[in-house]
Amino acid sequence: MPKKEYKPREWRLVYEFLITNFRNCLQWRRVRVGPIYKNEKLYQVVRRWADAIVYCAKEDIVYIIEAKMKPEPGGISQLELYIKLFPKTPEFEMLKDKRVKGIYLTTQDDPELRELAKSKGIEYVVYQPDWVKEYWKERLEKYG
Repeated sequence: MPKKEYKPREWRLVYEFLITNFRNCLQWRRVRVGPIYKNEKLYQVVRRWADAIVYCAKEDIVYIIEAKMKPEPGGISQLELYIKLFPKTPEFEMLKDKRVKGIYLTTQDDPELRELAKSKGIEYVVYQPDWVKEYWKERLEKYG
């Protein structure tokens, strides 16, 4: 059986979302958040990966973005943790006192998750460039 081709759809989704919405802001993609414990480089493996961090100087705000092609509740928990860990991240020492806002980026609307995100102060964003619409159309045709 041939190996299934890996397509980093979430990375592409984040990249295009950033270009479209945060063109003039500082951006970091696939970035670790959290503290590095004293003299323990080994603990780097415990640090978490945020899909993107954006700093918009004009608004003086940091956005932490977690993306999921298909909405799932675990992504909101991840985002909450990243927001908590951000001020402890040495690489972002200069931004630790800035206002931080979470963005849950997905390709489908889920009213329950949208409401959950809102209750936690997280922005729920449905982003559907043409390739995403085509992806879901193909999935629907293939799996019903």
